[in-house]
Amino acid sequence: MRPEVGVRHRQVVAEGLTRTQLVAYAGASGDFHPFHHDEVYATTHGFDQLFAHGMLTMGITGEALVAVFGEEGLDRYGADFLKPVWPGDTLTTELVVTAVHADGSVEVDISTTDQNGTQVLRGTAAGRLAAE
Repeated sequence: MRPEVGVRHRQVVAEGLTRTQLVAYAGASGDFHPFHHDEVYATTHGFDQLFAHGMLTMGITGEALVAVFGEEGLDRYGADFLKPVWPGDTLTTELVVTAVHADGSVEVDISTTDQNGTQVLRGTAAGRLAAE
């Protein structure tokens, strides 16, 4: 990714998210809210089915950030969860450079969408781009 305002990076970060990934994330994070693993609980509380943790969506989105900032270049990352992410969803993240600073750091806007084009996460990040 070039450090120029308007430059974009688009990346598929999850293809066909599985229920196993949701359960694995619950175990890793300690977040065992039944919305994420109990179909009956989720449907009796108004959802179509169980759904992914917001922080799992944020972590998956982070794969695109690592691709452009490297493993050590990211200084800041924040996001809002806009819509549920369901098992089977394919997620694509787009990063857009919004600022380039004299010290070489950049800021990006983040948008993660599902296979229907529905935005499920939006955010911002900043850091130094990885060498190409």
